[in-house]
Amino acid sequence: MASFESKVSDIFDEHPRLARKIPFLIRKIFYESESKFKQRLKNASEESRQSLLMRLFDILFIDFYFDELDDRFLNWVIDNYAERFSESELEEMRAQSESYLDFYEVQQVFPGDGSLIKSIFTKNEGFLKDVSSSLNLLKWDIILSRCYFFHGDYYASGSLVRFRPLDKKYIINRIKEALLENDDLTGNQDYGDFAKNHWDIFCQIEREIREKAQNRKFYTKYGEVHLCEVRFQVKNPHVVLRTIDSLDEFNFIKTKTRRDTVRKKNVIRYQFDWFSLGIEEELEQIRIGKIENGIMLNTTQLDIEGNQTGIDVIGNLFVDKFLCRLETRSLELAEFAVRHFTGLFGEALVFKRIIKIKSSDDLKKEVEKKQTETSNINRQREKSELKQKVKKDFYMQLLDGKIPALNNMTPREARKNPAGLPLLIDWLKDMENRFEQDRKNGEQVVSFDIIKKELNIDL
Repeated sequence: MASFESKVSDIFDEHPRLARKIPFLIRKIFYESESKFKQRLKNASEESRQSLLMRLFDILFIDFYFDELDDRFLNWVIDNYAERFSESELEEMRAQSESYLDFYEVQQVFPGDGSLIKSIFTKNEGFLKDVSSSLNLLKWDIILSRCYFFHGDYYASGSLVRFRPLDKKYIINRIKEALLENDDLTGNQDYGDFAKNHWDIFCQIEREIREKAQNRKFYTKYGEVHLCEVRFQVKNPHVVLRTIDSLDEFNFIKTKTRRDTVRKKNVIRYQFDWFSLGIEEELEQIRIGKIENGIMLNTTQLDIEGNQTGIDVIGNLFVDKFLCRLETRSLELAEFAVRHFTGLFGEALVFKRIIKIKSSDDLKKEVEKKQTETSNINRQREKSELKQKVKKDFYMQLLDGKIPALNNMTPREARKNPAGLPLLIDWLKDMENRFEQDRKNGEQVVSFDIIKKELNIDL
């Protein structure tokens, strides 16, 4: 904390009428009422509580324009209470008073010292001298912060909000939109003035990204992920198995004995993979297009060498003399299966019901929980050459997979495509950022240099 901040806060307390603006600011910054904000403070950890209050008072003192003062508070303090501060304090206060919120990309981190940062809009860059953030930030992080220039370095006031590298494009587009709207109203072309006068837009962008992340879902090519089980009663097992054997869309996996609890007897169960092979045209009716906010899960079958075959695994089928059970990864696929199987098997199968097991939101929570558990476990694990090889093979295969963020090009295709190259660079920055986060969490990670070398690219 700068030496003058407690004095500034004391002067604010001497003018209680100014505090009437705080409920308005809380709504503008946090999008909640004062009572809900106070309740959130009460339930928050000490670290979170301090962060929230720092955000509030940073804007209250430096950005918010008080009509009754005909000025911003920190400017007013400098003009009217200079005698309470030393010359060095006043110098730093003037630097802060001119500063504004901005989004920065972290170029390099020097733990225990600071970080090299660059504004993603103005491209101004400098060294952020901040020890605490340097222990948490990662290369290519996007941060929302007020950074004021003082004696050759940047210093952060208020709190710092962190975003993923892939949020960069959305942030730039939103700021461009807001700048155009601002220009139409005022003719003001200066970015610093815009940011100073429209600090609420930066809070709004943060909220939009947070809500977008909360609403992000998992998808397959055939609908939002929703694990389902489709059940049929088997009327004629011989016809069912003979039909399955004659079709390319089914591939036999194994047999297993299961206990039929209703009939209290063991029955032989046959397991098959259900493929898109031969029914691609039929599946087009439920195939989804490009997704704007979500994660597209790969369903493509791989050959024995790990290459993609272009054939999707769309379900797992289990058949015995009494029950036919299909597991799919979307409700759309489950409903398609009911129609499709009726045509294939006729009266040999009778549809019973669709059981919804897990939705996309359930899966997202499960994945997040699994990642947390994995991080905790991996902190205690020694490095494994086998794990390293498996991870390396996975990422090498990923370079040949179509990526929604690359306009459905593979990374190798995007590397050679003028329009795809900027998207690839942003995608790789996000990957490098996540690799570094995993490494800090104690997980074993693949050297990112291998991926850059494979694509012949440098960031």
